[in-house]
Amino acid sequence: MNSITEKFMPQMAKCRKLLNLGYTSTKNSGIAWLNKLCAEFLEFSNNLHHFITKEIEKDFIEASEDFEIIFLCLTQIITCIKHLERTIKAEEVSGSAISASRQLFLDRIYWCLDRLLESMKNLVSCDTFNYKTIEEQSFIELMDLVFDSLLPYSTYNESTNYNNAEQNAEAMFDSKKVRSMIDLILSHTLAFANVALKEDKKAISALCQKVLRECISFQDECALTKPVLKINDSNRSLRAMSLENALYQLEGYVNEALLRLVYVCFLDFNKFSIQTLRTEILIRETDDPVLDELIADFDVNVDRMTQIGIFAITFATNSKMKTIIRSCLASIESLDSCVIPSLYAKNAADIHSEILEQHFNEEVNIFKNAIQQIMDSHAFTSCYADLLSDCIKKLEKDFNKTKACEIIQMAELLYEHFQLPANRKELAKIADRDKYFKKFVIILRECQAILICADQVESKRILKRFRILHSISRKFLDTLVAHGRHAKKTNAFIMSEQFNESECMFESAGISPSIPSILYQNDHTLRRRAASDSLKGNYSKLMHTPKPLPLVLQKPKHDAELQKVTNTSVSNIGGNERRCSVRRKPSLRTAMFKRQKSTETEKVYHIYKNNSASLQISDILDQLCSMSSNMASNLKKSNSK
Repeated sequence: MNSITEKFMPQMAKCRKLLNLGYTSTKNSGIAWLNKLCAEFLEFSNNLHHFITKEIEKDFIEASEDFEIIFLCLTQIITCIKHLERTIKAEEVSGSAISASRQLFLDRIYWCLDRLLESMKNLVSCDTFNYKTIEEQSFIELMDLVFDSLLPYSTYNESTNYNNAEQNAEAMFDSKKVRSMIDLILSHTLAFANVALKEDKKAISALCQKVLRECISFQDECALTKPVLKINDSNRSLRAMSLENALYQLEGYVNEALLRLVYVCFLDFNKFSIQTLRTEILIRETDDPVLDELIADFDVNVDRMTQIGIFAITFATNSKMKTIIRSCLASIESLDSCVIPSLYAKNAADIHSEILEQHFNEEVNIFKNAIQQIMDSHAFTSCYADLLSDCIKKLEKDFNKTKACEIIQMAELLYEHFQLPANRKELAKIADRDKYFKKFVIILRECQAILICADQVESKRILKRFRILHSISRKFLDTLVAHGRHAKKTNAFIMSEQFNESECMFESAGISPSIPSILYQNDHTLRRRAASDSLKGNYSKLMHTPKPLPLVLQKPKHDAELQKVTNTSVSNIGGNERRCSVRRKPSLRTAMFKRQKSTETEKVYHIYKNNSASLQISDILDQLCSMSSNMASNLKKSNSK
């Protein structure tokens, strides 16, 4: 392992040297250049594949975060090469350089190469596993640790052979450990509350307050400053059980809030699309408040997508699926600061804006498909039935066509979920399940049809079909087998009337939302929102005014400088300024991302899991081979012409 940097450094340098040509002129960096770059990167990936499969233990691969970073960077490089190819072809058609697009994808490839090399160096520098600190634990890991720590206090202990002084000291240390983990759990939860629906935000805030109060009570009960005569094991046990119940309530409500957020987020991708923003920007003034509101809504939806992705990463069943989701989030992160400014630019930047839009839309579609694959069918269906029931009650009081159309569009998302091959097989296993799903589709189409002519139809007739849809949804839900723990809804908490009260409570305890970066942002101020932003809905970090786009690429002066840039970028890796962790910390816990497992699929899953890392990098190599051959064939065609 010690020779890994010597083995891969020359190939990395070749890739960098070729990559630097992309910053020069379009003559030196056309399809032929990209084909050479792809071939060189393919050779590097082949050698890396051989190294991983032959010299690294599988258990190490599954447990190491550095391998996750390697897979993410390889996937991102492939994604950037694909869009770089589209950029070059667009340049050939337009007859001019699309500088902004070129630089965006080249910079991202450079960044990923840096992270690749850094992760490879970490592998050789660590002879043993580097265990995570408490701060690096995910929400689910923190929950398990807290419950394990509370177990001795929340369960009956028959043993009477113990030292009171020693027991009291141990309780004091345990309570401090629990408090530190609770603070981190609340930090993760507040990050989700930042983008949750308005009604859920208020409830989550109240539940967080309850958890914090119960934790403080447990800590006070375990304090050594308390008089010895007042120390009571029963009181400690009561406080520990109260804290456990509060955590279960928080977890259960967050599960439900996340399900609702998935429906709203996926629906809003159509409502606040980039094309819609482009149209509005063309017809409105730059400082129009309506335009600012639309951009803020778009930004919020991107943040919601990120939080949903963090849940999905936590419960993805293999490293390949985790990498797919993480790669989507990394791409969106890189586009976040340049998509909106590109819409303001005129003329020359129109093509650049279209390239970014295509990239964004593709990543969103991949993300939505990945989420649908790992989502629990029972939980997703149950959530829709609840949403439909609430919507019907509101429409009975005040019929609103827009709201009616939205709830039917959500039903279409549920229909798409069961069109996935794995879920269609589940439908076919039970006759009643398939029967009620077909009825669900029929009444869904009727609802869609009647809404088209809603202005000419009485609202009672529309609501009648909605009630039938709800009835069939419930019957269909009964045929699905629930998986995992689904917490019941509860109102056993006090709602805070003002968000400012809860903010002061969390700030005084030193708790703020935890929102680290996925891959491309390296600035601490960008990776975490300020505590004052929490629970408010003021999430937009995008510019509302046009951002100047670079018209000319940074061109090295001569070959010597080019070589200097290459050598410098290689030597800086692993220095004092280390990049932040590529992986955004997996946060929060939910039963919706628990994959259905039968006896047969359990065996297949374990077989796949043991080989997932090898299969994953093999898939990456297949993509590179296909890309390289396609570019070569295109080059031959262009030369023959």
